[in-house]
Parts: sequence; C-alpha cells; structure tokens
Amino acid sequence: MNTFSNITEYISGFSDDRKMILEDLYKIIKKHVPKETVEKISYGMPTFHYNGNLIHFALYKNHLGLYPGLDAIEVFQDQLISFKTSKGAIQFPLDQKLPKKLIVDIIDYNVSKLKDKKTANWSAYNDKWTDAEEFMQQLIVKTNLDKTIKWDKEVYTFNNKNVIGWGGFKDFFSLWFFNGVFLSDPEKVLVNASDGKTKAMRQWRFTNVDDMSEKKILMYINESIQTIKDGKEIKPDVFEEKKPEGIFKVFLDNNADVKNAFEKLTKGKQKEYVVYINEAKQEKTKTTRLEKIKELILQNKGLNDKYKTK
Repeated sequence: MNTFSNITEYISGFSDDRKMILEDLYKIIKKHVPKETVEKISYGMPTFHYNGNLIHFALYKNHLGLYPGLDAIEVFQDQLISFKTSKGAIQFPLDQKLPKKLIVDIIDYNVSKLKDKKTANWSAYNDKWTDAEEFMQQLIVKTNLDKTIKWDKEVYTFNNKNVIGWGGFKDFFSLWFFNGVFLSDPEKVLVNASDGKTKAMRQWRFTNVDDMSEKKILMYINESIQTIKDGKEIKPDVFEEKKPEGIFKVFLDNNADVKNAFEKLTKGKQKEYVVYINEAKQEKTKTTRLEKIKELILQNKGLNDKYKTK
C-alpha cells in the first residue's frame, strides 16, 4: 500500500495526464479555502482541514472522487444530478472537465458551516503537559505495544487491537484505555467520559505529573493486553432490521419489479437504502434519491457496493 506524507507527493505518484487532473483540482481547492486551512493526508487521501475535515479527494481508475460530506451532497443535489454520488462522495468522470463553479460553491458551503465550529485542539495544551507526555513516552517503551497513528494521535496496539492513547487538555492529562470497561480498576480511577455513547473506553485523568505512577499505569496496560488475549470485547449491537416506510414503501408498491429486486437483497443492503431515504429531510430530496437508487436495486447492488470494491 502506498503511503504519502503530503498532497504534492500524492499527486506526483500519477502519470502526467492524471496528474494534470489532480493539479487542477488541487489549485481550485487551495485558492478558495481559508488561509488557516491545514493540508494533510488522512485516510490515505489528500485532505483539507479547517475546524474539521473540509474536503477530501482521491483519484481512482475511472473517476476522481470528491468527499465534501453528506450535508453538502444533500444541499447541492440538484446540481449533482449528472454525477454519481453516495454518502458524502461525488464521482467526477475523468473524461469530463471539472465543474469548477460547483466545486467552489461546495467549498464555500463547507467553510461557512465549519468557520464557527469549536473543535478539540490536541496541540493547544502540549506545553502545559510536556512532563506528562515525556513520562508516558519513557514508560511505553517498557511494553510490547506497537505504535500507530489514529485520529491524528499516537495510539498503542497489541495484535492490531487498540490498548492505550493519551493527550493533554485544559484541566487534566488523560490516558484512555480502549478496553477499559473490562479492567478491574483497583485504584478506582477510571471514568467514562461519554456516558451513553462510549461503551468500552475508559479514562484515567491526572492534574499533576507527580501523581503518575509507572508501576500502576503499567499494571493497567498489562491487564488491558490480557483482555485482548482473552478475547474480551464489546460485541456490536444486534442488527436492527429496517423496513421501507412512507414514500419509499409507496414507491416499491407502485414498482413491482423494483420491489421484487429489493426483497431479494440482503437485510444489510435493504437497511442501507431505507436509511438513505429516511435521512432526506424533504420529500423532493427523497424522490430524487429514489430515482437514483432504482437502477442499483434492479442490478442487485447495495448502495455502497461501488465503494467497497475499490
């Protein structure tokens, strides 16, 4: 798998004709994003980050993929009729000229949506917690964990399973144990930072590096590794089947061939389509989406099949 350290390096890896397409898109985006925007590679794709992911792009065999997010796709649906779209993604055929105005309008929309967004700034308190960071860097080499980068942070894994990560915040330095729910927690220090949302992860928070005990933290890490060896994990929620309703049900009832094809799909593929239609807020949007998915259903394809086989 190819890895790239920046967008220029990503673009340079393609042949001249494909490189020109990427360079054109890169120039369009770069010219219209705020100066505070950060360029990086995320999920293996060129990414522009501005209080969140502003836009991604990637080149495939037969199309150029633009990823502005689900909201943008819905807002600009009328202008996207001639392009293949999916959740948060647009496919531009390589043999067509890039729709510059549309791309700029999408960028402007995402900028307006993100400009006032408050996001966690992982580096804002780095200086405050330098000692705690150094403490953990010295401690972690005493384990047999592997380092990887996830969510722009260092995460340490065992057998490709997340074990521990850490970071500094305004009022505390936090260690997060990804399998923390299974730990015995003899020090009674672990907390669930997001009750009702976080199922397995637990945090251990410190307000002073002097309170960080290497012996105790290593004990928690070793127990976390053991939970992975023992196969302990939170099982995914039981699959919830979704039935067509409202305008989707009426559409199927009035199109026997589509209904027959829909009923032959797996329950998972059926659910993808139901959720896709239900997510649309306006009847007009739902009608447009129904027309888009009709041929896919008749071809016995799932909504996202084309992205799963890239």
